[in-house]
Amino acid sequence: MQLNISHIREIQQYSEKPVLGSILFTLFSVYNLYGSIILYIHKYSRPTKINPSAIIHPSACISSWGVVIDKNVKIDEKSIIKAHTTIQSGVTIHDQCVIGDTGFQIYRYGMKRLPIVHTGSVNIANDVEVGEKTCIDRAVFGKTTFIDSHTRIGKNVKIGHNIRIGAYCIIDDDVAIGGNSTIGDHVHIGKQVTISNRIKIGPNNAISPGVVQTRDLNGGKDVTL
Repeated sequence: MQLNISHIREIQQYSEKPVLGSILFTLFSVYNLYGSIILYIHKYSRPTKINPSAIIHPSACISSWGVVIDKNVKIDEKSIIKAHTTIQSGVTIHDQCVIGDTGFQIYRYGMKRLPIVHTGSVNIANDVEVGEKTCIDRAVFGKTTFIDSHTRIGKNVKIGHNIRIGAYCIIDDDVAIGGNSTIGDHVHIGKQVTISNRIKIGPNNAISPGVVQTRDLNGGKDVTL
């Protein structure tokens, strides 16, 4: 079951109507039950696979199910790799990172708040480097949070659910990227940037430090990273 960004926007509009909002609340409650069952099944049907060449610090914590770690991966001290995470070859995860945690997707209806079960995944492509204390959330509705190859992510970065980050990007320290956003290839995001939910940043853009990005950006000129 997958929803794209336009579907999510439509759901938010419908949720403001009393009757439709109530129906959607019920449907999401049913979805949560479905998602919980799926995760329970995966717990016993998807054992973790770790390539022998991977270097994992003894203090790191890897889920016993739902994780795939490819060759020459390095995972440093006290990092946590949760279920539904794939880490491809040559990736480095520095100290105290959390990869594959549940994202922050809550359906609001009136005074009710319903956290949505995350049945999606995280996929980190070849030769990505993830800085200390960075968190990357797994996706919701069966989708994938994806970090493409050769991207460099700094310290204390927050990457929400359903995000796609392109190849050869640089994301500096203390950046926060809201859910369902898309970052193109060769993008440079400066320190302490905040990118709102459902934003599209085209390839070859550079965002200055401290910016709060609330609008889409078309593809820019070639950027020297």
